[in-house]
Amino acid sequence: MKTTKLKVAILVDCSSGWGRRLIRGSANYGLKAGNWQLLAEEKGRDEALHLPPGWQGDGIIARVSDTKLYNELIATGKPIINISGIRLKDVDLPRVSTDYNASAELALQHFQERGFRNLAYCGQTNRAYKERHRQAFLQAAAARALDCHMFNSKRPARSCTWEAERAELLRWLEALPKPVGIFTWGTHRGRDLIHICNESNISVPEEVAVLAGDDDDLLCEVCDPPMSGMITPAEQIGHEAAKMLDALMNDQPLEPKSKLLPPTDVHTRLSTDTLAISAPALSQAIRFIREHIREPIQVSDIADEVQLTRRSLERLFTSVIGHSPAKEISNARLKCAKKLLRETALSVADVAAKSGYRSSEYMNKILQKETGHTPLKYRAKINAR
Repeated sequence: MKTTKLKVAILVDCSSGWGRRLIRGSANYGLKAGNWQLLAEEKGRDEALHLPPGWQGDGIIARVSDTKLYNELIATGKPIINISGIRLKDVDLPRVSTDYNASAELALQHFQERGFRNLAYCGQTNRAYKERHRQAFLQAAAARALDCHMFNSKRPARSCTWEAERAELLRWLEALPKPVGIFTWGTHRGRDLIHICNESNISVPEEVAVLAGDDDDLLCEVCDPPMSGMITPAEQIGHEAAKMLDALMNDQPLEPKSKLLPPTDVHTRLSTDTLAISAPALSQAIRFIREHIREPIQVSDIADEVQLTRRSLERLFTSVIGHSPAKEISNARLKCAKKLLRETALSVADVAAKSGYRSSEYMNKILQKETGHTPLKYRAKINAR
């Protein structure tokens, strides 16, 4: 007997890595469900999203960015899951989107691990959701008593030529205290900054380190140097949106109605691969930790390496980067373990050993504390999405 397919439309732009990953996440859920027929329109970033004329389906996943699209989708009478960060007035659809506060915290941690005390944000404030992204980073910096310099264009976005904006960005870059870590709204803005730095003999990442607010493999890799990017939870959003839509199509209640998902990691490339630390001993200590993290190193090993007493090393770490050398080791081990769980099929015991943990039980305890998941559940969660 032939199974009836559930027809699901997904309306997001396909020109960005974010959009393609989101579609993949929804498609993966549909494959597991076994009875989904997914429709994804080939739309670019600036093209209007619409359902195909005469479309007859069962559910919709869409980036609901304006009231015209909202009214069109509501008129179908079908269940809708919104995957946009845009908050339209009087629109209360079930939603899955990125947690900007978590993105800001991860970006700040990325820069702090590299010793950056000067921070900046470069984006656009022509949309409320972009302004929330900026404010999240500013607030995260302020919570740590760190100043954050903002790029505020003095020109209306529509009337600003690329040449005029480039000149304005260059003046801003030249005035920033160096070295500086810059977090951007997306890959396009980060690419522009790196391009201007290259043309103006501003070294990246030694003077200006650039972290994009998204990770588009192609756009990030073709930058010179390749650009680090925030791995936003696009696939997870697509997967979770599909899961929520499945519940609605089967007349099941949603609890909660909206979800914010944190980014999964930072894809570190050369644009931030530096240590902005004026103290040579601290720079040497952090490099030693990174190079030997798979070994059972202790704080005493680091002190011996940099020829400082343990007490002096503790004071140096705390005064410059805000935490102890033991915490730096712990952070590096956890990051290594998560990477191995995400990117390899190694056993939990092997992951623990290669991350420098004294036992898989201890790694399990640390991972659960930080993520809420055991190693196997963390891997299953990442791989499922």
